[in-house]
Amino acid sequence: MKKKISIITMIALGLGIVFGLMFKDAVPYIKFAGDWYVKLLKVTITPVIFTSIASTIYATSKKKDRMVLKSVALFTVMFIVTFLITSLLVWLIDPSKGFVFDETAWEKSALDFTSVNVLDSILPKSLKDIFVNPKVFFVIVVAWVFGKLMSFFNVDKLFDGINKVKTFLYKILEYITYVTPIAVFSLIANTAANNGSILLGVGLRYIATAWFCSVVAMILVMIIPGAYFAKIKPLEYIKKVNRIWLMTITTRSSAATLPYTVKTCKDEFGIKDSTTDIVVPLGCTIHMCGGAVSFALLGLFTAKMYGIEVTFVNYILMIVSSLLINMAAPGIPGGGVVIGASYLQIFSIPLSFIGFYSGIYTLLDMIYTTLNVTGDITANIILDREK
Repeated sequence: MKKKISIITMIALGLGIVFGLMFKDAVPYIKFAGDWYVKLLKVTITPVIFTSIASTIYATSKKKDRMVLKSVALFTVMFIVTFLITSLLVWLIDPSKGFVFDETAWEKSALDFTSVNVLDSILPKSLKDIFVNPKVFFVIVVAWVFGKLMSFFNVDKLFDGINKVKTFLYKILEYITYVTPIAVFSLIANTAANNGSILLGVGLRYIATAWFCSVVAMILVMIIPGAYFAKIKPLEYIKKVNRIWLMTITTRSSAATLPYTVKTCKDEFGIKDSTTDIVVPLGCTIHMCGGAVSFALLGLFTAKMYGIEVTFVNYILMIVSSLLINMAAPGIPGGGVVIGASYLQIFSIPLSFIGFYSGIYTLLDMIYTTLNVTGDITANIILDREK
């Protein structure tokens, strides 16, 4: 079903562009479908982020094994370095150049993260505000503090309940993906009607930038460090993992590839069971260098597109929030679209781009997943050689 939804969504993307270009007058009559899809995503953002991060922090904090702590530290460093590399490349390439969405799609003005307005932008004004206009960074901090504090007490039963709620929410998100093609058709038709055929060129630039940044990050953050720390020649490394890449590109799932990742680490690289059995499953859950590329590109691309200045404080918040959200990313089809919407919401960047993003996400997810799994293998190699 996952593959069918992806194919249908891509078809809906193409049809939506054609419809928007050819039948501009009819677009307002179908716009409501995309608007309701965005509202639905907004409502689910808060509970999904809270339950995911709180349960992840609680479970990780309960594990005192040094290998777990070292793995989390290494994954964090790799994520940040990948984010920085992608940011530099996006700044140099400037894939959004010449493309500006219609400003009527804005839901609110840009935030000023250089003044006292930062607190006002983060803190919700009411309980309703948490769900209607999610203050995602506030939710992230609260979830992290809650999970950390609860780790000092024996409240496993409480988190069993929270995990059940999280599973229920993920199931809802999975159902939401079934209507994604309809929403994509509506949103992209409206975008095409407002922005014209330039949309096609921007889509190709976005995809090409994502793949280029991922390949560069793979070389600099994974292949070269593997050669330096473990004395594995780049060509030898590629030869041993290329079959994994075929799996990641076709399945677009770190979890589905997990058994093959474990087998490759043990059989091809000779990594000890005691290391692999901790690092790889943990990496499959929290280490997402593909997410670093995804968040850096999405945030900087849309900020530039809407004319939002990315200040130093703003940029630091991008890194911190993307790291925390990424560690708790829902492992469901289209989960990257959900967390992408959450990420943009933090900075009050309009969500009108999400419809287009949903349509091309399949092509993006192929390289992001490949980067994730490759990073897990490299981290496993480095930590094993260090022991």
